[in-house]
Amino acid sequence: MIEGDLFKSLFDVIPFDVYVVDVSNYEIIYMNKKMMQSRGNFIGEICYERIYGEQKPCMFCKIPLMIDSRDSKPLDKTVVFELFNPVDDRWYQLQEKVITWPDGRTTKYSIAVDITELKETQNRLAEAHAQLSLKNRELEKLSTTDSLTKLYNRLKIDELLEKTLYSAVRYGRVFSLIMIDIDHFKKVNDTFGHLVGDKALLQLADILRAQVRKTDHLGRWGGEEFLIISEDTDLKGAELMAEKLRTAVARGSFPDIGSLTISLGVTSYQEGDSRITMIQRVDTALYRAKESGRNQVVVSG
Repeated sequence: MIEGDLFKSLFDVIPFDVYVVDVSNYEIIYMNKKMMQSRGNFIGEICYERIYGEQKPCMFCKIPLMIDSRDSKPLDKTVVFELFNPVDDRWYQLQEKVITWPDGRTTKYSIAVDITELKETQNRLAEAHAQLSLKNRELEKLSTTDSLTKLYNRLKIDELLEKTLYSAVRYGRVFSLIMIDIDHFKKVNDTFGHLVGDKALLQLADILRAQVRKTDHLGRWGGEEFLIISEDTDLKGAELMAEKLRTAVARGSFPDIGSLTISLGVTSYQEGDSRITMIQRVDTALYRAKESGRNQVVVSG
């Protein structure tokens, strides 16, 4: 039994739990000193019952993977995997291999490394990463969203306009801009106060949001001005959309102030346009709408 003693002496110096199982009946035939000291003597017992608390061979058992199905001889194959043991509420990394024991039996040895602390650290890191990602998304949203209306802010609208312009230049796509200004909004603030004015802005934003398409980009341009980037929309289509918006606001409910109207300027992308030229053109159209009596749509080709 010199070979048996050699196996045992090798396993006994390993600082992790090691046990050997007869693959024919799952009987534990050997445990190293480390495992005996930490768990007790299970020799002669069935591994899946005593170690894992199961009534039949474990679902994760790797023995079939390590035995040649043609002649039932051990394959020269080592399997490494992780598992959670509900019996002792611990995580383990197992290294297993089927070998011929000195007495001729086909056996499987398992080296079980307790990785519970590592798993807990990984879980804490994963949770921290998830929280950080959530905070980053919240910060990104705050940096691109108007705090009052929750629409895009001017910074984000500018960014989206640049991207839309790039697509128009590169792929020949058409798009339009609609700039909106609330008529006589200063009078609303002076008469009813800024809190009522803010409430009216929120109500207006809800009306606009309900009217635009999912593919449109709606943002607060500043103060009582709003800007819509309407992709894949030509000048006529944008004019029709602007008129729909004007009508929806005029018919909208503003209980604290009675009613609101808006003026709108409309323009479409032209070859050679930049962000500045388009904004200048749509702003000029808006100015003409206000100068012409307000509550109307003016188009600038």
